[in-house]
Amino acid sequence: MTAAMIVVLLVLAQGQSQINATRDGPPVDCGAYPVQATSLYILPWRVAESFEIIRTTSHYTRGNRGVGLNGIDIRMPIGTTIVAARAGIVVAVQEDYADGNGVDLQENYVFIKHTDGTMGRYFHLTRQGAVVGVGDSVRQGEVIARSGNSGDTGEPHLHFDVQVCGVNLAPNYNQLPCGQTLPVTFRNTDPHPCGLIPGRSYVARRFSVQAPDSRRRTPRSVRR
Repeated sequence: MTAAMIVVLLVLAQGQSQINATRDGPPVDCGAYPVQATSLYILPWRVAESFEIIRTTSHYTRGNRGVGLNGIDIRMPIGTTIVAARAGIVVAVQEDYADGNGVDLQENYVFIKHTDGTMGRYFHLTRQGAVVGVGDSVRQGEVIARSGNSGDTGEPHLHFDVQVCGVNLAPNYNQLPCGQTLPVTFRNTDPHPCGLIPGRSYVARRFSVQAPDSRRRTPRSVRR
């Protein structure tokens, strides 16, 4: 199956209960994706900017038991501003590797732990591109890093995913149980009930920040 055919299947699957991401992959349960309007996540780039999705569920491989199923690759130039998709505490930072090194497990990253124990991971950042440090508390939408092309990459991009728990560090990024990635939606962009679609660009819109992972307080409008 070609990449183009996969994109078509993903588009047609919006609103359906399940799809097959790849010929050998598991069915992707669209019902597992959180309701977008109340999602805890926003797109990890600045308001009014738009970027193209390269890969999503095609990260799945049977060899690692599908832990990467819900990873998202976003095409963006080196130096693009990255913001926190969700509030949390920075638990790991790597920023020493050069862009274009092409070496697996030698990528720069920022990992943020959320209040429910899940882990937001931002990979392939540029060298010295982190603007937060371990122990920092970050708000949703706060600038955390600059994108890059470090590690085993085919082009400059950001890899974003959310793991069940952690922190899993190299070479054990995918070690279970924490290595399993979770399906996510983003409340500040176009509808995507079965996840972001490869080949499509998404613009980040204005959003409201609420009390951390809570609906009890009145949201305040934020523009960045």
